[in-house]
Amino acid sequence: MILKERTKSISYLLLESLNYRMNLSFNEKNQYKNQVKGFAGEQVFDDYMKEAQLPGLIINDLLISTRDTQYQIDSLLITADHIYLYEVKNYTGTYHHRNGSLFSESGHALQDPLAQANRKRAYLYNLLLNFGHQTEITSYVVYINTDFYIYSLPLNQSVLFLGQLPNHFHDLVKKTPSVTDQIKKIADKLLRLHDHNFRPPNLPEYTFDQLQKGILCPKCFSFQHSGSRQFCLCSECGHQEKTAEAIHRSIKEFRLLFPELILTKQFIYEWCGGSYSKSRIRDVLKNNYHMHIIGRGSYYS
Repeated sequence: MILKERTKSISYLLLESLNYRMNLSFNEKNQYKNQVKGFAGEQVFDDYMKEAQLPGLIINDLLISTRDTQYQIDSLLITADHIYLYEVKNYTGTYHHRNGSLFSESGHALQDPLAQANRKRAYLYNLLLNFGHQTEITSYVVYINTDFYIYSLPLNQSVLFLGQLPNHFHDLVKKTPSVTDQIKKIADKLLRLHDHNFRPPNLPEYTFDQLQKGILCPKCFSFQHSGSRQFCLCSECGHQEKTAEAIHRSIKEFRLLFPELILTKQFIYEWCGGSYSKSRIRDVLKNNYHMHIIGRGSYYS
């Protein structure tokens, strides 16, 4: 049973928006490409997990922030007597394993994924121990891309390649006990700890005035569209959605990018590039947010 589906992270959504609204640096573009690539690999992993119909509780994209550290877990499978932690890597190309590290053919070293997974396993184990749950946790690194090869990789049962996933999950199905109230309590505690608002410190800097205004197509990210009161039609790919939904989607994008700014009709009118009247913007705001009156003005929350 999947308790938390995988969704795009705040980092992914921010970089996705900024990629089409400003000129990102070379490193920032690579940062965005890595988000896209990583998410695509995790979705492939999710498909294998769903097909296996594992008899446990699944939590995807769990981001835990404590006083001492923050760590993100790609996927957790919680069973009656065990927790399985998966670190999914969508690497491509050829690498060499030397002295516990991975090196590309150009000589660049990668952070050791196994060390990352084991560190997260230790964090999670200690966290659950503080809650009174002494649960065995096994961590795996999953190399999900078929266009990836490691020379001289020692035999390691904590490393899984794409072709090994069906048998791995099949073995888990055979030995996994039924879901119990105890593991439901563990899963609920972890879900309550998930940090929905975490923003890493390495995101690009930007201002409202700096970004291109307009409503982005959710499919092809074009700004070009024709609109009526009822429908918004992308001029590039033909995607159609209700005008109110397109405006509301843009409002959510604005709030994601500028959580410190007050949500007003004027801001959203400008953010949507003047495509729709202020009265149309006001209607969408009133239908989806709570209005506050200050003097002769108003804002929404």
